[in-house]
Amino acid sequence: MAGEERVSARRGRFSAGQVIANGLLVVLTLFLIAISLMGLAFLAYSARHAGRIYEGVTVLGVDVGGLSHQQALDRLRRELGAVRLPYVALQSGEEVWTVSASDLGGHLDIEGAVSAAWQLGRSGVFRQDLRERVMLLWLGYRLVPEFRLEPGPTLIYLRRIAGWTSHPAIRAQLWVAGLQARVGESRAGRELDILRTQQAIEQRVKAALGSSSWGKAPRWLRLWHNQPPEASPFVTEPISVPLAFRELLPPLTEVTGAQEAVSLILSAPLTLTFTTTEIGPDGSLNSITRHRSIDQATLASWLTLSQVPNTEGTIVEVDVDRAKIALYLQRLSEEIARAPCEPRFDYDPQTSRLTTVIPEQNGYALDLGMAQDLLVEACFSSTREIKLPVKVIPPRITRADLEALLPLQLISEGQSNFRGSKPARIQNIRVAASRLNGVVVPPRAVFSFNESLGPVNVANGYSESLVIYGDRTLLGPGGGVCQVSTTCFRAAFWGGFPIIERHPHSYRIAYYEPPVGLDAAVFSPAVDMKFLNDTDTPILILTECDEVNAKLYFRFYGKPTGRQVTLEGPVLSNPVKAGDPIYEEDPTLNPGERVQVETAHDGLDATLYRVIKQGDTVVTREKFFSRYMPWPARYRVGPSR
Repeated sequence: MAGEERVSARRGRFSAGQVIANGLLVVLTLFLIAISLMGLAFLAYSARHAGRIYEGVTVLGVDVGGLSHQQALDRLRRELGAVRLPYVALQSGEEVWTVSASDLGGHLDIEGAVSAAWQLGRSGVFRQDLRERVMLLWLGYRLVPEFRLEPGPTLIYLRRIAGWTSHPAIRAQLWVAGLQARVGESRAGRELDILRTQQAIEQRVKAALGSSSWGKAPRWLRLWHNQPPEASPFVTEPISVPLAFRELLPPLTEVTGAQEAVSLILSAPLTLTFTTTEIGPDGSLNSITRHRSIDQATLASWLTLSQVPNTEGTIVEVDVDRAKIALYLQRLSEEIARAPCEPRFDYDPQTSRLTTVIPEQNGYALDLGMAQDLLVEACFSSTREIKLPVKVIPPRITRADLEALLPLQLISEGQSNFRGSKPARIQNIRVAASRLNGVVVPPRAVFSFNESLGPVNVANGYSESLVIYGDRTLLGPGGGVCQVSTTCFRAAFWGGFPIIERHPHSYRIAYYEPPVGLDAAVFSPAVDMKFLNDTDTPILILTECDEVNAKLYFRFYGKPTGRQVTLEGPVLSNPVKAGDPIYEEDPTLNPGERVQVETAHDGLDATLYRVIKQGDTVVTREKFFSRYMPWPARYRVGPSR
C-alpha cells in the first residue's frame, strides 16, 4: 500500500510539472507566433510602402502618408501655395506697411520637406526604423518646411521703404542769406538696416510656422473621432516685424571760423584801380587813374563753402570761385587792353627834318594771373583796395630810334606809272599811298602790306573801280590798290630786302610794265605782300603820288645797307593766245549796242632774277617767276530784236 501511495505521489508531481511545462511551451509558441506575425506584418508594411512615404506624416497639416515622392510634391504644391504664407506687418513707430511674405520673395522648401518625410523610418538601422514606423502609426509626425526669403524681391521692397523712413544726418551748416552768414545746427539721421530687417522677417515667419514635432495624442483617437490631422499653428493676423535701423551720427563740424571768413569777405566792396597814360588834345601825355568797384552781391556770388575732413570731424572751408573771378577779370581786361600805337613820321631829305605825324603811344594789358592772385588775397583781407597789375606795352619804334639815325638816307625807291587810269582808280591810289606814308618798319620785323594799309572800303575813302576777282574783272572798292602794292614791292625789291610773300596778277596789266613780272597783287585777307627788314635799324616808308605825271613812288629811308641790286631778265616763255572774245547779253543795253568791259591779254610765263651784291661779292641770286593766264576780251551786248 505504501508503495502504491509513493507511485501515486510521483505521478501527481509529474502531472503538475508537466502542466507547467506545457503551459510555458504554449506561451513560448504563441510568443514566437506573435513575433513571426509581427515580422511578417513589418515586412508586409515595408513592402507596401517600398516606394511611398510611411503613414502618419503630415506637412503643415497636409497628409502625405502613403504617397510617392512625386505624389507628395504635387499635393503639397497644390495645397500649400503662396496663399498659405502669412502677411508681414513692417513697423516703424506708428507707420505700418503690410505685405504678403510671398511678395517679399518668401517661399516654402517643399522639395526639402518631401525629402525629409521620405527619410522618416528609413535610417537603415532596424531598431530605429521600427521605432519610427511604430511612432508614425501611433502618434504621427508634423513636419514644417523650411521658410526662405529671396534677397532680390526683399531688397527691392525694403529699399522702397528705406526711401520713406531713412533720412541722412545733417551736419552743422553755414550758408549765406543775403549778405549775412547763417549757421544751422547738426541733427542725427538714421538708415534702414536691410540685412537685419530681412533676418527679422525670416525669424518671425519661421516662429509663426512652428517646428517639426511628433504628435501629442494617439492617431487612432483622432481617427475615432473623425478629426483632421494636426494643422500648422498658422496665424491669420499679420506677423509684426519692427524695422531695424542704424543711427547716423553727424560728423563734428566747425563753422565758427568759416562764419568769420564769410563776414570778412562781405564786409565791404572791393575797389580796383589802374593808371594809364593818354595823349591829350594838345599832344601832351596825361596820367589817368580809373576805378572799378566790385559790390558785395558780386562777392557773395563768388563764395564757395565746402566740407573738409580732419581728425575730429570736418571743418567748413570758405573760398572764392576762381573760375568766376577769372571770367570777371577777362571781361575787365578787354576794357583795359589797348594795342600800342605805332608812330608815323614825315621826313624832308633837304633839311633832314623829322616831323611826327602820329605820336607813339603805349599799349596796355592786364596781367590776368597776377590780378587773380591779388583779387583772391584781397577777398580775405581788411584792405579793400587793389592796384591792378597793368603791363605797359611800348610801341616797337619811337621817335628816338629814328632821331639816332639822322640824317636819314635813301635806301631804295620803287615807282610805277598809272597813266590812263580813271578818276576813281586814281583816288584809290592816292588814298592807299597816303595810308602807308610815314610807316616805320622795325628792325628784324616783317612788313605786311594789308596789315599796314587797314580795311579797304568806302568808309575809308575808297571808290569803286575795276578789280580782278577770280576769272572776272569787276567793280569793287579799292580798284587800283594793287598799283600801290606793286610799287611798294619794287622798293623792297631794289632795297634787297627778303620777299616773304608776293603774288603776280592773274593776267598782264599795262600799268605795271615794263618790266614784265615785277608786279605784286593783294586782296585782303588771303593775298598779301610781305618783306623782311633784315637790318638792325628801322626803315621809314615815304610815298609820293604825282598825279600830274601819273607817277607813284615808294622811298625807303634809313641807314644805307651797302647792297647793290641788279635785275636779270625777264625771260618770257610759254606764250598762249588770249582766245576768242566773250559776249554776254545785258538787258540794260539797247538792241545791237556793245560795250567792251575787258581787253584781251595773251598768257605767258616771265622769269627774272634779282642779284644782290655786297661790295664785289654776290650775296644771292633770287628767282622770281610769274605765270599770266590768257585773258580773252569780254563784251556786254544788248538783246537781239
